[in-house]
Amino acid sequence: MITAGAKGRIYSLYEIAVILFYASVIALVPFVLVVTYLFDVDRAVNVDVFLFWLVVADLVAGVAGTVILLFRKDVLRRRVKPAYRTEFIYLMFIAAFAILGFVVFYDYLGGDRAYIANILVVIAAGLVYILIHLGRKFFKFDYMKK
Repeated sequence: MITAGAKGRIYSLYEIAVILFYASVIALVPFVLVVTYLFDVDRAVNVDVFLFWLVVADLVAGVAGTVILLFRKDVLRRRVKPAYRTEFIYLMFIAAFAILGFVVFYDYLGGDRAYIANILVVIAAGLVYILIHLGRKFFKFDYMKK
């Protein structure tokens, strides 16, 4: 935790890695669902069983990644960058596929396809709001000013 005077706090690579890791873990299931939707995997396997094992694998990856982050905490806390632009672009990429994945998830659960646009707009608005605030506070990337 280093302060930069009037510009605000500069976050270490550990805080950024934690944000990126948990965003990736949350978006892993939707990301895989987008890929399965592209290749019509739902016709070859049972979607319910596939989703169960996908969530189990996601939880295992989340626990393993948390342990790895805790072991590398001291090393990552010593590394600091003035801005994390590439990391923020990665976060936007993950968020875009998460939006599509949640729509595919809704479709796999048997939701009415007439409401997919409504769900897409609500999820997109929420993620854009979160991305703007994360970009300003942690990544030193103010999207509204650029």
